[in-house]
Amino acid sequence: MRTRRAALAAVMLVVAGMAGAGYSADDRKITPLEESYRMQAEGDWVGAQAAMREAADAAPRSYFARLRLAYLQLLSVDYAAAADSYRAAANLEPGAVEPLLGQQQALIALERWDAAERAGKDLTAKDPKSYVGLSRLAWTYRGKGDFRTATDLYLKLLALYPGDAEMRVGLGYALLGQGKRVEALAAFREVLAMVPGHADAEAGREACK
Repeated sequence: MRTRRAALAAVMLVVAGMAGAGYSADDRKITPLEESYRMQAEGDWVGAQAAMREAADAAPRSYFARLRLAYLQLLSVDYAAAADSYRAAANLEPGAVEPLLGQQQALIALERWDAAERAGKDLTAKDPKSYVGLSRLAWTYRGKGDFRTATDLYLKLLALYPGDAEMRVGLGYALLGQGKRVEALAAFREVLAMVPGHADAEAGREACK
């Protein structure tokens, strides 16, 4: 009996040693997709991006692989690569809105206003009431210096979301960009009535003087 117990104890030690060495019951190779999630959880965005690129290259017709690669590139602040990957994902799913949202964000970060405008128009053609798409498109027109078009978009958004202070601030600056100081001042005052001390609205109010 003692011999059997000793043998059993020895086996348990071996099993424990195997577990400590990294063995598992599921002894298989981790896929690049799984590796990308592991690295993301560890905060290694560059490593996660590299692993996901391997996964995307192995499955060039996979929409999700391209979409996730683009997302990781965006988090890695590789905006140019993210814009390209989002466009590739959009080409694989022509009816999808989500890759256009990502592409629009990347292009705005790059201040590539003309390309951001095209992405925004593609997006809003598919989803005409997209809050994010319309608000970013309005920001894009402000970046381009087309304050009249930006004003029209902010008014459209405010018709849908009258209590949105940020869109009203955007309207104020779009009006100010056209030299319409009285109208701009009114917009900034409306924001301050809703959100006292709003920094951007206070700055806009001062700019109207």
